[in-house]
Parts: sequence; C-alpha cells; structure tokens
Amino acid sequence: MLSGLSVTSIAGVVGVERYAAHIDRLNALSSRCNPFLSAAFLRCYALRAEYHVPGSEERLYLIWEGERLIGIAPLRRSIESVGPSVGPLHWQGVRIGVLAPLDTERPGILAAPEDEARVAAMLINHVCTRERGWGLLEFAGQLPGTPLYEAMHAAENGTFRARDIPVEPYTEIAVVWGDQAAYFRALAKKMRSNISRQARRLFAHGQVEIVLAEGPRAVTAWFEAYCDLDSRSWKNGTDSSIQRHPRRVRFYQEIVAGRAGLEPSFIGIVLDGVLLAGLLNGSNTTAVPDRHGTWCLEMAYDESRADLGPGQLLLLLAMGEAIRRGDRFLSFMQNFAYYKQRWGATQVPVVNVQLLRRASLHNVRATIGEWSKKVAAKRAAKLAAMTTPGEAADPAGAAERVGPAEPMGAAAHAGAPDRAVSDTGSAAAERSRALPDLTRARALTAAALAFDGPGIRRLDRHQAAIYLPFPIE
Repeated sequence: MLSGLSVTSIAGVVGVERYAAHIDRLNALSSRCNPFLSAAFLRCYALRAEYHVPGSEERLYLIWEGERLIGIAPLRRSIESVGPSVGPLHWQGVRIGVLAPLDTERPGILAAPEDEARVAAMLINHVCTRERGWGLLEFAGQLPGTPLYEAMHAAENGTFRARDIPVEPYTEIAVVWGDQAAYFRALAKKMRSNISRQARRLFAHGQVEIVLAEGPRAVTAWFEAYCDLDSRSWKNGTDSSIQRHPRRVRFYQEIVAGRAGLEPSFIGIVLDGVLLAGLLNGSNTTAVPDRHGTWCLEMAYDESRADLGPGQLLLLLAMGEAIRRGDRFLSFMQNFAYYKQRWGATQVPVVNVQLLRRASLHNVRATIGEWSKKVAAKRAAKLAAMTTPGEAADPAGAAERVGPAEPMGAAAHAGAPDRAVSDTGSAAAERSRALPDLTRARALTAAALAFDGPGIRRLDRHQAAIYLPFPIE
C-alpha cells in the first residue's frame, strides 16, 4: 500500500506559501472542499492567530508518489507544559497537531479521495518512524471511520497507544428548501411562534433596518461597528470576544477583507441608528461553484437588548441568504448543539484522535487524567445509588425551567441562544439603568451605513416585511 511513497517536510510559513497552488488543488479535489484548509486561510492563521508565534512551529508535510505530489498535511510542532513546574524544573513535551485547530472546521490532510487512505497511512508511518522527540500526535475534530482516523488507530503498538477525546459536535443544516418561507414552515410550531413574536417586538421597539453585505469592501465597512457591538455583548471581557487580543482582531480583518480563503458576508440589524446585532459569515462559493456552503463565524448582539431576540432573527436571515446563494449547507460550527437542533441542524460527531508515545510525559499525564476520571465516575455512581428517587436530579427538566445555558469558553461560536431577560418589574428597571452609552456605536453605525458601494442591500420596515416569512406588525 505504501510502496513508492515518500514524505518530505518544510518548516515555517514559507512551506504554505511555496506550495499554495498545490494545497488549493488538492483541497478542490477532496470530497468536501474546506476553506479552513485553503492556502490563504492556513497562511492567515499562521501569521495572525494569537495562539502561537509565527514562523517557529509550522510544518508542511508533503506526501509524494515518485515525483507526483498526492498529499499535504499542514501541521504544527510545539513544545508545551505537561506538568507543574518545580523550581527551575519544567516538565515539557513536544506535541504535533494540525496547523489550525481552533475556530475552524474539520482540520486534517489534503488528498484526492482515491489517495486519502494511503496518504494518511504514509503520513502517520513517517511521523512514528522518522520524527523524534514527540510525545503526542493529535488531529482535532476528526470524524470516526475516516482514513486519517483509522490510520491513527492502526499505528497502536508497543510504542504508541491511540485514544479518542470526545468534543463538541459540528452542527450544520443541509439546505433543501426553495425559499426562506418553506424553511420557516419546517421549524417546530413553538419555534416559529418565538421567532415571529420577538421579531414583531423588535420592529415595534423603534426604527429597524436589516443590512445584508457581501464581498470584502462591503463587509469591511461594517467591521469596526461589529467590534464595538462585540464590546456591548456577553462576550466582552471573555475568551470569546473578537477583541480579546490585537492579533485576533487582525485575524478577522484579514477574513473580512477576503484574504483568508473565505468569501465574507455580514448580516446586521440596526435599531434606531445603532447596530444591535451582527453575524459574520464565510463561504467557498468561488472555490467550488457547484457544491459550496457557508459557515457562521462570529455573532454578537447588544446584551441590553437581548429581550428583543435579535440573535434568532440573525440566524433566520442567514438561512434566507444561504438559500438565495444556492448553498448546499449552512454550518453553525461547534457548541450549543441542543439549541441549534431546533433550527434543523444535524450534529456531526467528531473526536480529537490522539497517538501517545507510551514512554513520554504526555502519556503519564494522560494516564493520570484517565485514572482520575474513572475514580470520579465511580464516586458519582456510588452517590447516585445512595440517592432516593425523590432526591434524584433532573438536569433535563432543570434546563427547561431555567432556559438556555450561558455560553462558555473560547470556542463559543455563532448561533448561541439569546439570553432571556424579563421585561417587567425590577429586571426591566435594572436593564434600563445598565443601558450603555451609544454615542460611539451610533457614529460607527452611521459611518458603515454611509458605504453605498457594491454588495450592500438595506431593508427598511416595508422591505423587511416582504423579505421575512411572517408578518411584523
């Protein structure tokens, strides 16, 4: 199977730049052309994402059949802490993983479908037999049963062991409806009622305008206003904020400018001259005109107006635009799968598949972690056995009673539920007192609205009433 194959590697971002055309060629041949594996995105991620220092860890592995390049694996070799430091002693180990593991979808290797199995096997064989000094090889976000997943597990022996780490599933909606109204009718009755009721409340609250922007110039015009909106959302001050690091802001500036392998689009809701909610999207329409999709990348809404349900309206508008473009799917990325299922999203179960060198600090840490989880599980089972039926917990029922969970962690992507806020009594008074100063937000929104170049559609109340699949009065 591996006869006639060989592997070479190039360190640094220069490898991505030198083999950019080959990366995009193989990506286009793959069963699912992935914009997060495009040369432009990989380069942007390597240079702009704040997680790593550019130029020191990137490794581009090239799999050859004779002189023909049949596979590429964009990876990263990094040194990480694997235990607490003791004085001058630092417990560290080498991890090899995908180049762009976070804020992406299905990272992996590039190869034509007919070559994928042997490319994966050759890559893993090379790393296990030729690469030295590493303790952990990990491919994040992998579908079980795929060639890369199988190659990782097939490498298990006396030197290495494989394991799967469950992670949040990806969620996406297959676009099978002819128009937005048909999609809306396919939602559950309660869901339709909630969306339309809150939208009517929004339109009754003031002057509403919907902004639909496509293309680098049009989306860039709204980027600064979106960053200001992010500072008024629940994300402010958390690891989910687009402004959590200057390099992250720069990373998204590259995306909206169309220099990161994604064709940008933006959906905004303006209330009384201020951006109330916004959704940044990316698609691969140009790369694969016959099988493209759209990914929801970042969403934010003004937390002081959460009771108006702007997030729900954004997601409905996103599906309407996906249908208009002829997308095959609309991806909600990861997190909040329970909520996204209400929109018709299918869960795509994935794992982080790992290969651990048995004689490594990484394996020691992993073994301790596995043992600790088993002990905790036994304790929980023992406690549950001692609990009387009347005292039994009802997490599902509790979730229904208290409403959607708070978004958690740095990987909280678009599609997070609006947080319910009471509009009566002291809660309403407290929210009114907490309303932010909108002077800067109003100026930034006005500047964005002043852009009248190509790619912008603006829907006033009358036009929105025609566009939306329910009455707004």
